[in-house]
Amino acid sequence: MSRRGFTLIELLVVIAIIAILAAILFPVFAQARESARTISCLSNMKQIGLGVKMYAQDYDEGYPLGTYPAARNWEVNPDVNPYAPNNQCLDNFGILKGFNPGDGGANFTGCAYGGEFYRTLMTIQLGPYLKNSQIWYCPSDKFRTSSIDNVRKGLQSYQWFANWIWNSNQSGAFFNIKYPDGTRKALDDPSEKSEFVSERQLFIERGAFGWDGPDGYTCKNIPNTNYNHAKGYNAIYMDGHAKLVTFGHKWSTLPATGWPNTCAPN
Repeated sequence: MSRRGFTLIELLVVIAIIAILAAILFPVFAQARESARTISCLSNMKQIGLGVKMYAQDYDEGYPLGTYPAARNWEVNPDVNPYAPNNQCLDNFGILKGFNPGDGGANFTGCAYGGEFYRTLMTIQLGPYLKNSQIWYCPSDKFRTSSIDNVRKGLQSYQWFANWIWNSNQSGAFFNIKYPDGTRKALDDPSEKSEFVSERQLFIERGAFGWDGPDGYTCKNIPNTNYNHAKGYNAIYMDGHAKLVTFGHKWSTLPATGWPNTCAPN
């Protein structure tokens, strides 16, 4: 008994069907993968926030100082590499200059602003509570991976107290938080004793709207692509809760969050 094989037309039809299914499913798989990365990133931030709160319980409800001599109630740029030429170090107190925390990296240069601030958090102040340098890296971060070199330089994914500066709403009063009803609340030093702990962000990641993210603009009126996740950015708040802050809600959050319109519409 002879067996009839597939004709060329039948094979082409099967291939076409497979190609159509692949075109439909691959974006779904990519979205599912990114959703998993977003959740993993949120888990990282939650653990870091818990580490800060455990630290505070051991140090009279005060938060870690990093490389600063007092509570840091201002942002610290995670992209400033203190070991690179022209490192843009704004605060060079030299407090820890020459010190080595024993993490395999170079001695501290004394640059309080940037990588050495985060290296101090990761290795010295929060390291004993977290015991895992991997949680300082978002799986979707295009600029920072958990390489040995980055860990030793303190170049990681998250940013300290960014909303301290992002709540001025073009007033110039960076030390006041503006709420949607127009009221303002003066900022106090970050600690467990701070007011409005459920509204103030402890750490954020790339993509904070009005600065980074798809609805931020450069001075050349070009949308910013400096963000990790397509839907928004993760944040951990001072009371310990963490959430994804979705894009498209600039100036409508509590407190109002965005960046002053200094050179282009945002």
